[in-house]
Amino acid sequence: MLRQKGHGAGQSLFRVIVDQFLAREMHPERDVAQFERLALGLMERLDTETIATVARQLCVHPETPRSIVVKLYEMGGRTALIALEFAPKISSDDLLVRAEHGASEEAAAIARRIDLDHGIISALASRREVEILWSLAANRRAFFDPVTLCALTLAGRDDLRLGRILLDRGESALDIEPLFLAANHMERAAIILEATKSAFVDSAADAAPRASGAAIAKALERAALAGGLEAAADVLTDALDCGRSLALAILADKSGEALALALVVFGVSEEAAIRVLLRADSRMVHDVARVRSLVGLMRFIPLHAAKRIVASMTGTMYVRKEPPCRSPISDVANPSYSSGVISRLASVA
Repeated sequence: MLRQKGHGAGQSLFRVIVDQFLAREMHPERDVAQFERLALGLMERLDTETIATVARQLCVHPETPRSIVVKLYEMGGRTALIALEFAPKISSDDLLVRAEHGASEEAAAIARRIDLDHGIISALASRREVEILWSLAANRRAFFDPVTLCALTLAGRDDLRLGRILLDRGESALDIEPLFLAANHMERAAIILEATKSAFVDSAADAAPRASGAAIAKALERAALAGGLEAAADVLTDALDCGRSLALAILADKSGEALALALVVFGVSEEAAIRVLLRADSRMVHDVARVRSLVGLMRFIPLHAAKRIVASMTGTMYVRKEPPCRSPISDVANPSYSSGVISRLASVA
């Protein structure tokens, strides 16, 4: 009981002297020295959660003694993370070491600082923990050189949250094509338009889709019917030669555009493509407008443009090993798909 009372009194006294210190931006040197002595003594007796309630204010106050900031840093827990994020009195060398080798929560706290230099940013960008990359990408005060921006973009290709954060930065130097899965409707339209323009400018003839398109479509249909998206992801992983998590993201893409582009690259026929799309998302059976939109995309986009986007999206270069055997989807007849036709296509095994 006495210990609890003593702890409570210590908490109250600590809060009183901190509030008095924070109330003014400038203090006489004697008052600062007295505050330093009292605060350090009380911090030795209090728990980190109590001290964490005022840690941020102490870190940003211009006259907080360095010894108190160091104490916050040394206490560990939430107070240390607050110090790493807000304290200007931590040396760049210490921050760099923590950015390179510290725990992920420490590096993530550093990534949110407003005074990051090039070396620290590079060290943080080289970490693979997504929490660190999320924090770094969301830091609008951090300047990314081309190498760092490229590294973050490649990581964002596989992590949709990171990709979305990068897109929201609005960086003019950002290559948004690899972030297709994280892009919104307008951003995807810009990606498709740019790839299409490039396809028309490129004078090199593009080979027709490969003969195994029908086999890939059938395998995707059967896998989705038997085991859902998880089973279909195994087929798509092999077909695209990409990571399984990325294949799952393509299949789970609500718009269906990513999968539609992959089917164009595979050379899947229009009817088979629709069946695959319906297997991937059964709700599409009742969304005729969405099906028509995807069919329009598959007819409109040049094969070269589809290949370019899929290669950027997956990080692999799609190479055909078989001779051409049929025309691209955009060259076939263009039947009109009604809800009845779509339902019948969905029922075909």
